[in-house]
Amino acid sequence: MLVFLVKSVLAPFICSLIIAYFLDPLVDYLVSKKISRTSATSLILGLFLASFITICVVLLPIIYGQSVALIDAMPQYFQTFTSDFYPKIIELSSKIGFNVQPDFSHLIASEELTTKFVSFSKNIFDNAISSSATLINILSLLFITPILVFYLLKDWDILVGKVNNYLPRSVSSTVQEIARDINKTLSGYVRGQFHVCLILGIIYSTCLSFSGLNFGFLIGFLTGLFSFIPFIGMISGVVVAIIVALFQWGFDLAQIGIISGIFIFGQVIESNFLTPKLIGSKIGLHPVWIIFGLFVFGALFGFVGILFAVPLTAIFGVIIKYFALKYKKRFA
Repeated sequence: MLVFLVKSVLAPFICSLIIAYFLDPLVDYLVSKKISRTSATSLILGLFLASFITICVVLLPIIYGQSVALIDAMPQYFQTFTSDFYPKIIELSSKIGFNVQPDFSHLIASEELTTKFVSFSKNIFDNAISSSATLINILSLLFITPILVFYLLKDWDILVGKVNNYLPRSVSSTVQEIARDINKTLSGYVRGQFHVCLILGIIYSTCLSFSGLNFGFLIGFLTGLFSFIPFIGMISGVVVAIIVALFQWGFDLAQIGIISGIFIFGQVIESNFLTPKLIGSKIGLHPVWIIFGLFVFGALFGFVGILFAVPLTAIFGVIIKYFALKYKKRFA
């Protein structure tokens, strides 16, 4: 109940905790080289912020420009769909025995779609009303998170020691052993997956841009970014790219083949080189269990559950493996 009441102010603390968790090994490395903890923290945090700002300065104008262009192109796409694609849909539907409203303007004016549009508009209006709270959250993320990260990194070892001291002695060694295994699995997987997403984003955005696809950089970048969601990220990118290609070139099989080939090339690179080299067997889970985890956490927590399904599945996998080994040793 308390967490629900203060959820609007938790974002900076959660983000800073995640960032500090992944930057701590770098700080520990510098400390091992006889650099003070405060100096090491300042240096690593400074490099991280400089890299983040540089990436934003380079990428955000491109992404913003293509996003605005996509929004501006929507009326033209709607016109193309109404005049070119919808008649073909009607023709195909009639051949397989389905009756579709021949006049698209009458279809979108139907009561059901009108109700959905009104509901959608109301949601947008409600979000606009609460935009001031959203702005405050964004500002707190930008200005408070770096301060929190600095103090968390500086006192990380002290905080871990405090947590260990509060653990009951009867379970302390067990909890610490499980935490070490989770840390090893999770940190290795997330760092590897970050590099995979980055490389795929570069490959897709570059190739789609050179192919001449409208909004190719935006589609490729987002496909690479969301490729950490197994299957869903890549499939979404392919579908969006082919839809845009259809609007841009019509049923040009050569162009659609090029777009499809880019994604096939990316998947071959990921499956045969990137994932084995950068992630390997760090997560230690069979693909079936990963798919099962996607369904379970998606059903429990919705889209957020899908985003974090793989790391959560990895955590539960470590815990289950630990107690399974203990059980085996005890009763074998």
